[in-house]
Amino acid sequence: MTTSARQRVAAFWDAHVESWLSGEDQLPRTLQGWFDSYVGVGPGAVTREGFPEPYHGDLLGLEHTPRMVVLGLNPGEFRTRFQARGGIFAKEVAEHGSYSRWATTCPYNRPAWTLPQEMGENRYYRARLVFTRRWLQDPSADHRDLLIFECYPWHSKSITAPLRPPPESIEEFVWEPIAELPVRDVFAFGRPWDGIARALKLPLTGELGSGGTAYGSKVPGRAVRTYGLPSGQRLVVEWHPGSAGPPSAEETALLRDALVGGSHAEVSP
Repeated sequence: MTTSARQRVAAFWDAHVESWLSGEDQLPRTLQGWFDSYVGVGPGAVTREGFPEPYHGDLLGLEHTPRMVVLGLNPGEFRTRFQARGGIFAKEVAEHGSYSRWATTCPYNRPAWTLPQEMGENRYYRARLVFTRRWLQDPSADHRDLLIFECYPWHSKSITAPLRPPPESIEEFVWEPIAELPVRDVFAFGRPWDGIARALKLPLTGELGSGGTAYGSKVPGRAVRTYGLPSGQRLVVEWHPGSAGPPSAEETALLRDALVGGSHAEVSP
């Protein structure tokens, strides 16, 4: 039986996280170049005291095939209480039997994390879930519909250096599994993803908003760039001053009309 890219990627990370939980700390050769590709300093320093988190959502479609894919930068700040060996989430991974099954449970939007005495509301995840509902025009869409991949799977409090992941790592662990999903567009919010897309040498296919063709956005400085993925799917990178989050309901509708309606300006590769 042929193994799909989603099965291959899930099995790889399941094995790696299981090994880490058991006390192993050696990076396989497959990951070494990816790990070395970012060198943050100060609050951007990377730690391996917590397990890597390459994606969140139902990658394998165990309960529901995702209908929205969003790209993040990295899993964020390491919290000993949650991601260390013996931490709350590390124990949950062991209890669920694998990282892939744990990742379907929306861990960062559950009470263990969101209690006021813990981390509180996860505005990052909430904003992307709301965007999912708006883009799909389905108020009932939930965490099973949303799949988030990280550009860099290891924890740091902030990003203080350019993210320049090896193209082959992103191809194997991000683009190939995404290619199997029934999505036309893949979304990335925040200007850093424009630099990442260019560093990965993705072909620029469209320019909207600031520096490109106007499409009705009311937000000064909002820019949208589209890039072609190897699968033929489209990467949509959006950013505007003062925010790295998804657009509002009104702005999402304008963007959807521009992209789905085919009215955006094409750029020759």
